[in-house]
Amino acid sequence: MRTDKSALAKEPEQRLKVTGQGEAILLLHSSLSSHKQWLPLAALLSERYSLWLADLQGYGRNSAVVFSQNPVWSLADEAEALLATLTPEQKNTPLIIIAHSFGAALALHLARTGKLKVKALLLFEPVAFHLLAAESDVQAVALTAEVRDLSEQMPALNATEAAQLFVDYWQQADYFRHLPARMQQQMAAQVWKVPQDFSALINEPATTTDYAALKMPVLLLCGSESRQSALRVSELLANSWPRAQITRLPTGHMGPVTAVDLVNQHIVAFLAGLPHQAEPGF
Repeated sequence: MRTDKSALAKEPEQRLKVTGQGEAILLLHSSLSSHKQWLPLAALLSERYSLWLADLQGYGRNSAVVFSQNPVWSLADEAEALLATLTPEQKNTPLIIIAHSFGAALALHLARTGKLKVKALLLFEPVAFHLLAAESDVQAVALTAEVRDLSEQMPALNATEAAQLFVDYWQQADYFRHLPARMQQQMAAQVWKVPQDFSALINEPATTTDYAALKMPVLLLCGSESRQSALRVSELLANSWPRAQITRLPTGHMGPVTAVDLVNQHIVAFLAGLPHQAEPGF
């Protein structure tokens, strides 16, 4: 085992940052990111909404996750860690969820299981790869293999190489190499949570039928320049939600970070059209 994979970190402890006042919104970030990806949106919404900005397990202000050759994690595990950061009052508060990528897949889990009282979902490309794995057509099989291969390659690399592989997959070749050195180091330090995220995403026991049962308002955003693996998942979800607002934007999978103003414009507009203090859609 290489030294940069050593189990040196403390046990992760998830935290929640709350800002603003009003109707509750929970914001969930993507893998290898933190609550900070949503700060520009929080600045736009804080006068009307109470914004709950979570750092998911292994990311942000939390301790890094220990390296594992055979990572095992689930969205149920992630949900329980998130719920542990909420007060009893927060757990019973009807809320809106805004989420991206892995965070958006977690949002689907929270809504499907009723672990939180979710009354609207605003999602940018939920990477619910379990839906992809359940399809049998040639494209879906190939894309599932692509995602599994990415996940399985990472533990064979050192931390910096693993972070580069992951970032370049979602951005473009050599994107990681041109990031500031400090950002590269931060990503490498937290990269071993990513294979656990993949395990959770691929093995979630849910189907398109389960998600079709969600009746709350949904905004599903996706990027026209994104990976086909993410776009196919968005297509499967869109077909399950005939009443959802589906919008494709001229950006990639990391649109909430690289096209902040464009993505936030659509989020703000959708929020403005929601009934004030609407009841959860179960």
